[in-house]
Amino acid sequence: MKTHRVRSLVWNGNTAIAQGIRKLSFQSCLALIFLIFLVPTALSVEVKRLDNPFYAMDTNVWTWKDRTPEQVASLLKDLDYDGYGHGGVKDIDAYVSAMKAQGLGVFNTYLEMNLDAEVKVDPAVSDVIRHFKNTGAMLWIFVTSKQYKRTLQDGDDVAVMAVRELADFAHEQKVKIAIYPHTGFYIETVNDAIRIAEKANRRNVGVTFNLCHHLKVVGAETIREDLKTAFPFLFQVTINGADAGDTRQMNWDRLIQPLGAGSFDVYEVVALLRDLGYRGPIGLQGYGIAGDPKDNLKQSITVWKQMQNRYASQVK
Repeated sequence: MKTHRVRSLVWNGNTAIAQGIRKLSFQSCLALIFLIFLVPTALSVEVKRLDNPFYAMDTNVWTWKDRTPEQVASLLKDLDYDGYGHGGVKDIDAYVSAMKAQGLGVFNTYLEMNLDAEVKVDPAVSDVIRHFKNTGAMLWIFVTSKQYKRTLQDGDDVAVMAVRELADFAHEQKVKIAIYPHTGFYIETVNDAIRIAEKANRRNVGVTFNLCHHLKVVGAETIREDLKTAFPFLFQVTINGADAGDTRQMNWDRLIQPLGAGSFDVYEVVALLRDLGYRGPIGLQGYGIAGDPKDNLKQSITVWKQMQNRYASQVK
């Protein structure tokens, strides 16, 4: 009996220990799972990225005499730009080829749509569209007229018809159209561009937000609201350094400067665009900027990278 009692005690004791070990092991497993999966998730942060393609418009190199497409492409590659924004139809094939050879892109070309003309857009646009097929490059359309007045919106029907015709042809080649607002033109503001894009009602038609023209025509006060309104239609954005203040009274030398120059906070515009969800290309405007274009481009890309680092330092 004593032997049996001792064995029972030993057996019961071992059972209790074994059960305790099993319980401890289960709890330990839960703790391990918590440490592996839950704690890192709780402690980790999602890095914000400002990784929109950043390209230089052709206006940045206008004062570079005797430049070749190959030289421009090489410079932009060396400075770490993502590509180039062209103007017109001339040499478009050469620039597409030169940029491609450097692993860069041509993001658009700047073309007039004249509402007063029988042929509203240069017929050579058909060749441009073929060069742009499947590249992501867009037609940048600025709309002009002496016959129609922007304030009256009396040229909208003509503009919409012309945009639709161009958009339908471009759609066949998978090319988009970004309407380009420009100071003094029929389409002068981003809201003008939205109006035409909405009426055209084509999936491959959107708008551009141009910081310098917006500052000149509208001012800085409504940028936040205007960008929120434009976002669903936004295909392209252009930025540059500028001065703050009564921008509508300023000349272009204060409204278009290299990034990092001027007192206007361009970073706030870029950060807002990104926070809204804009993932499209951002172009650098360089119209009329004095000095060596290579130095200006270097300064602007340096500031762009500083913006990227600043944005990445923010926690979601």
